[in-house]
Amino acid sequence: MGPFYPNPLQPGTYAAKEADIIASIGHPPCDCHDCQTGFYASPEQYKPALSYRGKLSESNARRLVESYTKEIHENRKYLADRLKMHADLLMSRWRKRSQEKRQALLAEVAPDLEPSQWINIRYSQMEERGFIHRRELRRRRQLLAPWLSVEVLKSNPAVLYALLHYRTAYPPDNWAAFDCRQLTLSWACGWLDVDFCNKCVVMYGPRYGSLVDWEEIPAHRADILGFPRARLVLEAQAFILTTLRSIVDKVLDGVDDSLPARTNKWQELTVNAGFKRTGEVEFWSPYTNQAFSAPPILDIDYLLSLAKTRLEATGDHLWHLQCDPAYMRRHIKVQSRKSFFKIIDGTEGAAYFAWEVYEEILGHYWWRWIEMECRNVASLHRRFRDNIHPGFPLPPRYDQALGALELILVNQVIYRAQFLLDNMPYCPGFSQHWTVDRAPGMAKGSIRVERKSSNNTKEAFEEDPLDYCLSQLLGRPDEQTNFDHAMLFAFLQNHLSQCTSKEKARIDENLLKRLSDLSTCHEMLVAVRLSRPQNKARDISEVIASETDRDRQAWKKMHQSDASPRTPQIDLRRCGTKLIEDFYAKPLSGQKSLEWVRQSRASRAALESFWDSMRGIMRKYFTGYTFTGEDIDGLLQIISADKTPEYVDPVRSEEDKILADLKNNKPEPMLRRLTLDNSDAKAKREVQSPREKIKSRPEPGSVQPITAPSAPDVTPGVDSSLKTDDLIVVTGRSLNIFGFMFPETAEESTKTVNWDDFVHAICEVGFTARNNGGSAVLFENTNGGKIVFHKPHPVAKIDSVMIRTMGKRMAKWFGWSRERFVLADSSDTSHHSP
Repeated sequence: MGPFYPNPLQPGTYAAKEADIIASIGHPPCDCHDCQTGFYASPEQYKPALSYRGKLSESNARRLVESYTKEIHENRKYLADRLKMHADLLMSRWRKRSQEKRQALLAEVAPDLEPSQWINIRYSQMEERGFIHRRELRRRRQLLAPWLSVEVLKSNPAVLYALLHYRTAYPPDNWAAFDCRQLTLSWACGWLDVDFCNKCVVMYGPRYGSLVDWEEIPAHRADILGFPRARLVLEAQAFILTTLRSIVDKVLDGVDDSLPARTNKWQELTVNAGFKRTGEVEFWSPYTNQAFSAPPILDIDYLLSLAKTRLEATGDHLWHLQCDPAYMRRHIKVQSRKSFFKIIDGTEGAAYFAWEVYEEILGHYWWRWIEMECRNVASLHRRFRDNIHPGFPLPPRYDQALGALELILVNQVIYRAQFLLDNMPYCPGFSQHWTVDRAPGMAKGSIRVERKSSNNTKEAFEEDPLDYCLSQLLGRPDEQTNFDHAMLFAFLQNHLSQCTSKEKARIDENLLKRLSDLSTCHEMLVAVRLSRPQNKARDISEVIASETDRDRQAWKKMHQSDASPRTPQIDLRRCGTKLIEDFYAKPLSGQKSLEWVRQSRASRAALESFWDSMRGIMRKYFTGYTFTGEDIDGLLQIISADKTPEYVDPVRSEEDKILADLKNNKPEPMLRRLTLDNSDAKAKREVQSPREKIKSRPEPGSVQPITAPSAPDVTPGVDSSLKTDDLIVVTGRSLNIFGFMFPETAEESTKTVNWDDFVHAICEVGFTARNNGGSAVLFENTNGGKIVFHKPHPVAKIDSVMIRTMGKRMAKWFGWSRERFVLADSSDTSHHSP
């Protein structure tokens, strides 16, 4: 505990002589931010928790890191050899044990393991953390690997399999950046005893674990790490592998090593590299389960795919808001559930909804600009990839591009967290923690929003862990004493998987989508920051001043012109009010008749008028930045869907069909005069469906059989223009799902679908599903095509509006149609992947 000792005059505090503190300070070789990852800054060491316990000589430091490195390599090789012989037997024995027996085994062979998950959260609330003179080795080991616990190992056998596979398949230097990041909170809060030596440790390649002198350039690109922090990383890795070795030895106790190797099931499991939580149909997310996934090696194509799928998903969402009246009505209804609608008038509510649409448009643009930055990095990576190696400097242009992407992402994490804060007080599920009212004398449009109680206490965590978790997600990513977002999202996912339906319902659909955007931005940020060699940090002014960077649209957005963007509240209130009055308050009713056609036209005209106004608002907004006129025209295309033939032609065809049916059944003279005005035609591709209530509870037996073709040759109901190779053979259950995605009858248009049934159907035709943070699930086919759908919440049932929307998205991106799916013969087990 260095120079500090318990203060007898003030229990719970520490005292020290100033001379002793000064003598104990280990001066870091560099005071920059990057080097503070490996050394405590000199001023920090005046705090008892951040004071070094002692100073080690170079020889003692070298012996220590060499012993850890030797232990790591020996245990890794031992585990790999055992798995090569007995992996299948280990899987079988571990899977067959009950959770109680797994717990008993772990208590016997790994007594230092923390019993429960989330040690960092719980330890932050314990008085024990302040008693630096009474620290125990057991607690130290738990904090070195805060994600490892008895609870997580016993609950799902796949966790142990994944941990064994990834820790043996990848060398320890691949894990160094992740393992170092897991220590960030404990390091910043001073929860671990740390010894000082002014040397560094190599963190890559064959020399991993070697003690070397500090050098500025290698240190700043994270090729070497200060001994105080590096020693903790090596100690953590040694503890993890020693624990795994003890578990494997106990599980395989008594096995005959002379038996032939049995690894077929293990190979099948690890080659697919897909692990799932118990009871879930999707593979787990590497972001929230990084310790049980492959180490975080920068894959810029993966980052690009994340940005691209979010861009496409938000673009499709905006498309349907413009072109699908049923989708827009549903969206308004979901938004109107917020608690403050009880205290505001209709005009204010309309303004709020228009503001939400405005924010969603900006959110889409940010995904567009993030994707552009990812493409820039990917292009430079392909150009310079032969010059990107650990231990060598990054090519300057690639280094700058990574720094620019990092800067965008860190600001997006802050931006998306602010969205979360802006929404939480108004969600009914969290209203008990907030005062939302209008005090006497407050101006119209103003609302008082105040937190009733602290959200950062032990009581807050124990009494309402969901609110506690969401509140912690508001923390800035660069504040090292904040909880890591990835850990908080893992906590959130775990909590929602175990809680009651009432507890799940506290997070509404809109809030969960906000969380999904935040998690994706943070996942991308962490991927960049864990890449090695590490890029140089940049600031906005530097990027804007750079000729190679400032012309990309993201930096035009961050660089305001002389005329700053004006606040659009008045315009939003005006167009929002008209939308509610002329569109939402006048739903379509009755059968498809002449009157229904008139209502439909009026409804579409009101929706088109709203989007005309939004285009004007966004055009004025962008003129306050350095965008060119061509830039602005390109940006407005995504909210000009109602001007496209893809919208106009299907609506015209639908109306023509309705009018023709009416004329054939009930001739009316007025029908001849009711036609689309070609000069002002604004139509859409969506077929209008009946207005329906958004259901919050599942309907038993909602999936019903539909009439469908049963063979690929001369099949009734199959488009004869389709080639046999274009058909997708599926089971009857999946055929039902695809029928509801592309309905032909009124009955099919009102069906709901269980989420798990939908996932199974999509996976049957060649896709894999992987949790992607929050409610987002990423589906990827064998050709590399990807699409994101949001898992319904709180009830995992897709309503009829959304299942049809999913069908339209699959038609757009993968060419799906109802006619492509045919029923498999009982003797035919082959499947054609789209």
